[in-house]
Amino acid sequence: MMQKNEKKLTKVKYNHDNREYIILNKCPHCNLDIHPTVENTYRFENKSFEIHILSLTCPSCRKDYFVVNNCGELNNNQERYLLTIPGHTFQDESLIQNTSKKFQNLYTQSIHAELQGNDDIAFFGYIKSLEVLVKDIAIIEHPDSEDMVLFSSLIQCLEKFHSTNIHLFSKKLLEVLKNDYLHYQKGPEFSSYTELVKDCIDYFLLYLELLQKTFSLNDKRTEKEA
Repeated sequence: MMQKNEKKLTKVKYNHDNREYIILNKCPHCNLDIHPTVENTYRFENKSFEIHILSLTCPSCRKDYFVVNNCGELNNNQERYLLTIPGHTFQDESLIQNTSKKFQNLYTQSIHAELQGNDDIAFFGYIKSLEVLVKDIAIIEHPDSEDMVLFSSLIQCLEKFHSTNIHLFSKKLLEVLKNDYLHYQKGPEFSSYTELVKDCIDYFLLYLELLQKTFSLNDKRTEKEA
């Protein structure tokens, strides 16, 4: 996740040679928000699919990478982002570095699922990512209650260990978090539900950063007093 002055990873339209492609807004090598340079284009097709590959160069780090789009009969002749080679790892994003590997893996997979149009998988992936994140924070703050934290549900963890934070969340978000797949009904507000969960993740990433800075300052103060 990014600081407030950084842009999140998103799909953007890219025009080249009178054709519109879908790429990501950041370089997979240096993670900077860029407008890459096209070095070459490749096209592969059969009776059902037409794959377009852009060979791009980052103007900042000067490293090369590929972006793959699908455009064919089964895709209504519309460009659809498939993947970037190499993929984005989010390792250089400052707030992500503060988190556990378990959260990073889940969160990264959720972002890629959303980018590839797998919205249902992304939605529930974000919810599980949030669960891991709030439990990791709860264990940091309440190490003696680790077992209780791990075996609680997401809502139980929020209510018991993040009671000072939970009032900041909308009733709609809490309602969404309580639903499981069998009760969840996808409707026109689906994308807004996803954004609510992602905003909640953003909040706890910032909260974790503040918590760790506070611990660091307290440790330094203790060392000076010793």
